[in-house]
Amino acid sequence: MSGSARAEILTPLAIVAEDALSFGQLTRPTAAGTVVLAPAGTITTTGGALTSTAIVQTVPRGPGTFLLVGEAGRLFSIDLPTVAILRQGTRNMRLSAFRSNWTPGDVFSATRTYSLSVGATLNVGANQTTGTYTGTYAVTVTYQ
Repeated sequence: MSGSARAEILTPLAIVAEDALSFGQLTRPTAAGTVVLAPAGTITTTGGALTSTAIVQTVPRGPGTFLLVGEAGRLFSIDLPTVAILRQGTRNMRLSAFRSNWTPGDVFSATRTYSLSVGATLNVGANQTTGTYTGTYAVTVTYQ
């Protein structure tokens, strides 16, 4: 009697960053607050953080976007960080409450791609030091 064996090699997963997660320009608040950027691109604020419509934006506001590549029709999952830090010199702001347009049950398209959009909450301190704050965050994709 003999048994059988089998192996299947899948297309390696790839993540290509397309657009940065960008909260645009904000005026320095006198009270702490948050700027919530949804995966669809809408922005809402709480507390003292205001995204003034009077500011001409020289950097586009919008979600982080990624092109994911994998095996057509295959289920996958997305893991986002809990927290990330944006820094400007010794000053920082915290990103939290990351969310994306991915939902359980999503699969790679027939063209083996998936367009992922990521939003988060920017926590802005009272009298936050002016300047450009930058940082990174991790996105992990796993076959199911």
